[in-house]
Amino acid sequence: MRLETAGRAVVRTNWRMHISVPLQTDLRKFRTYKGNSVRDLLRAMRNKKHHYHELPAEVQETLGEVPEGFVSYFTSRFPRLLLHTHNALGTCSHERLFHPYYLPPSSKQ
Repeated sequence: MRLETAGRAVVRTNWRMHISVPLQTDLRKFRTYKGNSVRDLLRAMRNKKHHYHELPAEVQETLGEVPEGFVSYFTSRFPRLLLHTHNALGTCSHERLFHPYYLPPSSKQ
C-alpha cells in the first residue's frame, strides 16, 4: 500500500513513542495500534477526534482544542504526515470523493 511506503520516516520509526503518555494510555484501552504504521496513526487520530468529548480531561488538554490544537499537536510531532498522506492517496484522485482535494490531471503543472 502506498500509504505505508516510506512510512518509517513519517511515523519516526514508532509513532507511539512520540505522543504523550496520557494519550498512549487512552489509545491502549480500545484497540491495538502498530507504532510503525501510517494507517494506524491516521486511525488513532480519527478515533480520538470522533470521540474527543469522551476523552479524559488530561488527554483533551494534551491534544488541545479541535481543530486547531488537535492538528497542531499531530503536525508538530509528525511534520511529514499530511503531505505524505496527500501524495499516497493521489492514486485515488479520480474517485469523486477525493475530487475536492486534487487538481484534475490537465490542471497540474
